[in-house]
Amino acid sequence: MKNKMENYKVANPKLKIAMKKDAIQSSDASIRLYEDEPKSLKEKLQKLNEKQQDLAIK
Repeated sequence: MKNKMENYKVANPKLKIAMKKDAIQSSDASIRLYEDEPKSLKEKLQKLNEKQQDLAIK
């Protein structure tokens, strides 16, 4: 079965292209997650700082 799939992949360049596009798109999606992470961390830090200030005032 695996050998048939390998032969099919070699015989069908469109399938190879589609598989590469899928891999690139999933890679792009994970990169976007990492790009959004600093913003999320800054927001969390700001909230923690606000809570700390509130506690210091009390």
